[in-house]
Amino acid sequence: HYSILKHTQMKHIYKFSIILLAVFTFIGCNVDDDDAVTVLPMKELTASLVNQGDIIGVADDATSYDLVISFSEALPSYSTIEYSLDGGATMSSSTTTGDNSLVITIDFADTDNFHDINLSDFIVVNASARNFTTSISGKTSVRLMRQGYFSAKMTWGTNQDLDLDLDTMTSSWGWGGNTLDSSAGVTNEENVSATLEDGNYALWVYEWPTNSFSEPVDLTFDIVTAGGNYNFTVNAEDFGWHIWCTKSTDGDGNVSYIMYSEDPS
Repeated sequence: HYSILKHTQMKHIYKFSIILLAVFTFIGCNVDDDDAVTVLPMKELTASLVNQGDIIGVADDATSYDLVISFSEALPSYSTIEYSLDGGATMSSSTTTGDNSLVITIDFADTDNFHDINLSDFIVVNASARNFTTSISGKTSVRLMRQGYFSAKMTWGTNQDLDLDLDTMTSSWGWGGNTLDSSAGVTNEENVSATLEDGNYALWVYEWPTNSFSEPVDLTFDIVTAGGNYNFTVNAEDFGWHIWCTKSTDGDGNVSYIMYSEDPS
């Protein structure tokens, strides 16, 4: 009978072990379900120029300009914007955790009329580990130009020896008595430039040595200003003013031009 009792006890122990194993397996499955890891989606963090214009006007007497870049949210860690100035080598400017914007100071010497800035990269330390992707949104390049800067290039296709003046004009579009710049080269290209105050101006064309044109000619003008770039081709029959313009600046420093290819008087 001892052997029968022993067999019965072992049978009960075996069944109890199976029950315990099932209980722990069930508990273990519940723990695995409760502790499942949730993979968060990647989040985009962007940098953008606050001023999205092609040209930003800079005060004529400024010695520097602060170019402001904003971020779509406060930075999660140390970050860097890479950029180039006037097509030169890549440079960088850095900011730190929690910042919402970055200021890049661009120096202007007395002889500097404009600078071209190109943003090339936005780098956030450990962005991937923090589930961030980074990009530059909107415009990646901008020209900073003195508000009064004006330049005009004139070209033509004939053998005439033409010259170019940039003149001030009165409110009624008569000559203002002042020629701001003259170009009298020997090629088929003439260039004038000046720093303009708000007012009226015109481009005077004549043929050396008699002023009068020996024949009509198509003149092409490429004009660069803080208010934008302009291109005109006019058929000029004789010497005189062939492009006129009015410059104005609003209270926020934004420059605009009205251009005329016919006499506005």
